Amino acid sequence: MPADRLDPATLGLAACGDNVIIRPTVRIVRPERIRIGSNVMIDDFVFLGGHDELVIGNHVHIGVHTALIGGGRCYVSDFAGMSIGVKVMCGSDDFLGGGLTNPTIPPDLRAVHRGCVWMGPHAGLGAGTIVFPDCAIGEGSMTSAGSVVTRSLSPWGIWGGNPARRIKTRPWQVIRANEAALLARSAPFAHSHRAPPYAELALPAEFFQPPQEPA
Repeated sequence: MPADRLDPATLGLAACGDNVIIRPTVRIVRPERIRIGSNVMIDDFVFLGGHDELVIGNHVHIGVHTALIGGGRCYVSDFAGMSIGVKVMCGSDDFLGGGLTNPTIPPDLRAVHRGCVWMGPHAGLGAGTIVFPDCAIGEGSMTSAGSVVTRSLSPWGIWGGNPARRIKTRPWQVIRANEAALLARSAPFAHSHRAPPYAELALPAEFFQPPQEPA
């Protein structure tokens, strides 16, 4: 194994595909609850926190200094990605719950919400994006740098701002055609990671509508 990466077979992961690059300074908590697909790259200084479930699909890149934290559940579908410095929070202290805050406090004296975050296929989070618990990033949707996601985002949009608002529509037909071309060049994945959003997520009506045509 080259010195610039960890050997996934030694990390105690629940499952791991082929051609997975995990850089040496990645911090992994509860690896036995993490499933990783094939053709994945996880950059240096990424923090993968102690989730109830963490799924990282095929052809996924997680950029340097990104953190997936907060417990709960996180699902990153095939062909999704995160740029540098992204923060995905699947749980948080409930500041209105009357509990004491921060992890140094005994659990019985805290008020903590453990939620979930779901990223659809071809979704992406731009540099410095923050995603709050209980959000879904729809298929093909991307956030611009510094976006703050406080609610679920409908598919195939470009989103930006605080809170994130839809700005444009992505060329979904071209992206899907390019995916088909790529898959035609290689053997099928051992496992596809395209599960639907978590059932408890509040999804807007437009989440289920046919993709819009780009302007």
